[in-house]
Amino acid sequence: MPSAQSDLRHCWHPDGGTSVYGILGFPVNHSLSPWLHRLFAAQQELDLVYVPFPVREEDIAVALAGLPALGIRGVNVTVPHKEAVLPLMQWLSAEARAIGAVNTICFTPSGMQGHNTDAPGFLRALQRATGDGWRQYPATVIGAGGAARAIVYALGHAGCPAIYLANRHLPRAEVLAAQFPGLPVHPIPLDRAALSAVLPRSRLLVNTSTRGLHGEGHPELDLARMPGNGSVYDIVYNPLETPLLQAARQAGLGAVDGLGMLVEQGAESFRIWTGTLPQTAAVEEILRRWLQTRNTSR
Repeated sequence: MPSAQSDLRHCWHPDGGTSVYGILGFPVNHSLSPWLHRLFAAQQELDLVYVPFPVREEDIAVALAGLPALGIRGVNVTVPHKEAVLPLMQWLSAEARAIGAVNTICFTPSGMQGHNTDAPGFLRALQRATGDGWRQYPATVIGAGGAARAIVYALGHAGCPAIYLANRHLPRAEVLAAQFPGLPVHPIPLDRAALSAVLPRSRLLVNTSTRGLHGEGHPELDLARMPGNGSVYDIVYNPLETPLLQAARQAGLGAVDGLGMLVEQGAESFRIWTGTLPQTAAVEEILRRWLQTRNTSR
């Protein structure tokens, strides 16, 4: 039987040379990012630890100002801070500036650098799951929040000829569309009549809303109107199988959950910090098995 001393020699443990990263949000206890980045670090054999930091809205500026003094090299930012940290950055990537949100920060000698990895993360996950046949056709996006901004930006810059942006409150979709005057974004109401008119032309339907998190369906969607080679992408990843994805499979469409986007946007953050892009498929499979096991055991 191996001794305790032998076990410790083979057990990874952080020390003074360990690179420290983290995620700021509130709440943040549900985040999969600490596990995600630990898997990336182990895969790449990097001495790195990633810590969740629960930070309230009123404390975000103070928290960010103090992290570099602790030697922390970078952080992810999640709700409710993605927009609030924007004016605190000394430098912004083109994606972060256009989308109006930051989800990845690097602490450098010249100040805080803000990035947004949601758009490239979405595109990589979509490409991995469906290929790129959707690029030549219109797409329909449901929702007009922060995630929708990143996905509209991604689809527009990927070459989609038209993006139909459906939201229950139409003026909100119109405001989002106005933020991208150079992209072919067309706001429409989230109702059966408007969606039935655009779905036959859409090879891709993306749900960016939280509908589906608690088993809600999308009664205004008639997925049978989509082309038979179309795909439905729900950025919700827990649960992995939402009513929308179930309906997509029943209609014979491709069905893509949000776990790939979570992994790919995290991988892009990891690349920005370390210069190394991890192999995402293997990490996604580990998280997928864990989520399936956890949800089955409930």
